[in-house]
Amino acid sequence: MLLLLLAAGQYAWNAWTLPPLSGYDAGGHAAYILTIVEEERLPEPREGWSTFHPPLYYLLGAAAWSVFEPLGPRALGAGVRAISACAVLISGAVLFALALRRSSAWPSAAVATALLLFVPSVQMAGAMIGNEALGLACASLAVPWILKLQADPRDARAAALAALFAALALATKYTGVFVAAACVVPFLRRDLDARMLRAAAAGAAVAVLVAGPVYVRNVVVSGSPIPMTRDLEPMKSIEAAFVIRDRKFKDYLSFPSGALRHPYLARRVGDSDRYLTNRALTSIWGLAHASTWYDAFGHREPAALRDDDHWRGALLAGLGLVPGALVLFGLGLAAADAIRTRGRATDTPLVLLFGVGLATFIAFTWRAPSVAAGKGSYLLPLAVPAGLFLVRALERLPRRARYPALGLCALAAGIAAVVFTNELLFPPATGFAHGWEQLGRDLPHIADAARRLSPLP
Repeated sequence: MLLLLLAAGQYAWNAWTLPPLSGYDAGGHAAYILTIVEEERLPEPREGWSTFHPPLYYLLGAAAWSVFEPLGPRALGAGVRAISACAVLISGAVLFALALRRSSAWPSAAVATALLLFVPSVQMAGAMIGNEALGLACASLAVPWILKLQADPRDARAAALAALFAALALATKYTGVFVAAACVVPFLRRDLDARMLRAAAAGAAVAVLVAGPVYVRNVVVSGSPIPMTRDLEPMKSIEAAFVIRDRKFKDYLSFPSGALRHPYLARRVGDSDRYLTNRALTSIWGLAHASTWYDAFGHREPAALRDDDHWRGALLAGLGLVPGALVLFGLGLAAADAIRTRGRATDTPLVLLFGVGLATFIAFTWRAPSVAAGKGSYLLPLAVPAGLFLVRALERLPRRARYPALGLCALAAGIAAVVFTNELLFPPATGFAHGWEQLGRDLPHIADAARRLSPLP
């Protein structure tokens, strides 16, 4: 498919040309990988910057590191980031295949796939050292089997494969719980029989075998199944720097226009060297939207461009309202079907997946007042269900509204692809490796990873 080829080319370019430690917590992720490479062991969950994460991505990253490091730092960075790029491409292929089955015309499936591939938060995940894109891929690969299981809860093979990919998602990132919850839905029925119970048992056994060791180890080593490092230094101080104010209930009820006009945390004041914190992003949904549809945390856009005359962010954030509204419309349609059929509708598991994802996101951001806790990339496992809800909404629209909606969604994906192709509109980014060297002086392997990944002398 042409879209996947275009995305693969853009991802390869970004992986080769971007600074290797650009992206959320990339230095911490690289240090986790390097611990495995250098010491041939998994770090303890609270040992380093990102070591609380489940290990699947980092084991793959260690294998890639060992293969690509002899080829030089630039090849090393691109080789490790290829894991994330391939993960996003896999997710796009899954969505296109599923969307094509339920759309009366291919443009809806193509537009939904283009959005998954080129929405800024997904592009950034696909071009960084980190576990978010792999978590997206595992969640995406579970969806076809969950839908198959919903159609026939006696299908033990579908149950086992749905559980396998859900467990791999749980072994990659804690957001895998969104998918694990959806795997249970097909068995929540009054006519549960022996064959359904056997299928459920098969799925549970696979999940325990694949993901169980990760969580048992967490409890044994740290005393918690989901350990965190937010209360340790230097992460604690850095997290505190992202607290604009204490979390308030109204943060979940507002969507200020400032999140669209300025979808970034630091606004430059005119031509001065002074910056203002964008308080509009205390809104959870404003922040989630801004960090989904633009570069709210400044990992790709140069800080010098972040001023009132900068149009790219406002354009993308504004266009992103169209697919966002369509996803919510499609979710509403699917939820209504789930209620009407008492859970038997095809998309009922996806409704629950979406609901658990949003509920977990709300609970997490309530406990963590830092704006870093509200970034939209935490919702990436919802991408394939969101794409299917988008297709459902487009197909329900009258023809006069459908084609303009398709056009605006395609325009949003196309502009995002252009804006976040490295060096096309923005000057080359620099300095990430040096910054991580400074941050990682007291943590294992961060400074070493920064030096080994940097193409600079």
